[in-house]
Amino acid sequence: MRHSKQREIIHSIVQGTQTHPTADWVYNQARKELPNISLGTVYRNLGQLVESKTLNTVNVDGIIHYDAFLSNHQHFQCKTCNQVFDIEVNTQDFISQVESKTKYKIDRCQIHLVGICEKCQNN
Repeated sequence: MRHSKQREIIHSIVQGTQTHPTADWVYNQARKELPNISLGTVYRNLGQLVESKTLNTVNVDGIIHYDAFLSNHQHFQCKTCNQVFDIEVNTQDFISQVESKTKYKIDRCQIHLVGICEKCQNN
């Protein structure tokens, strides 16, 4: 994948947020720096970043969100504001339990928790 200023800006936008933005959100942010960028260009570059394993995706109710935090982690979705947050918890005990009960060999664990975030609870 060759260098692209547009891709660099798009990656920087996703890296610069603690939530997991959608392509539309990234597009609206990118237009602040690149007013002529198209939504198709944003989608294409996000796809290339995912393909190159520079970004991950999180599917929330059929909507793809982008995640720049590449280490193994879980997610929490606020059902009030719909933001998705990273959670770092040790899932090894859970994985071991499932493996011993099922005889499956688990490579990774994705947990998606849903509730109300602290900010929404306080509002």
